[in-house]
Amino acid sequence: METIEELEKYLEEECYSFLEITIGSHYAYEGIIIEKNEEGYVLAASERGRREVLKSFPSEKDLVTYALEYLASNKWHRGHLVAWVWSREEIEQAEAELNHMQIAFERNDIRNYSKGRNAYRIFVFGRDILLLESFKRTYLNYH
Repeated sequence: METIEELEKYLEEECYSFLEITIGSHYAYEGIIIEKNEEGYVLAASERGRREVLKSFPSEKDLVTYALEYLASNKWHRGHLVAWVWSREEIEQAEAELNHMQIAFERNDIRNYSKGRNAYRIFVFGRDILLLESFKRTYLNYH
C-alpha cells in the first residue's frame, strides 16, 4: 500500500469506522486526519476545532505505512455501535445472540443517561458489522 487512496480503500474494505477518521472522501468533525496539504504528508488530530499535526512524512508511502499501524493499534478505530437499548433484559438478549453468532463485542453502559434511565450499548469491531444489519434493526433503539 503506497497511496492515501489505497489506504482509504483498505479502511473501507476492513470496515473501519469513519466517525473519527478524515481521509479522502471521509470527513470527521473530530479525530484523526490523514492527508497531503501545504505542509506535506501529515497525520494530524482535530479536537474542538483545534488541529494539531502529530507527525509529518517525507513521502506518501511513509505516511500510509505509519497511519495504518497507528489506526490498527486502537480497536476503536474499527468500532461500530450495534445495540442501544434501555433495559437490562434486552441487552442480555443481544449479548446472547452475539455469543451464539460467535461475534466478539464490547458492552459499554451509560448510567443515568436520560432522566435516570441507563443506556445499554454494544460495539463490534471491523468486518463483523457486515453480519449485523438485522441485529441493528432490532437493538438500535435510541428513543
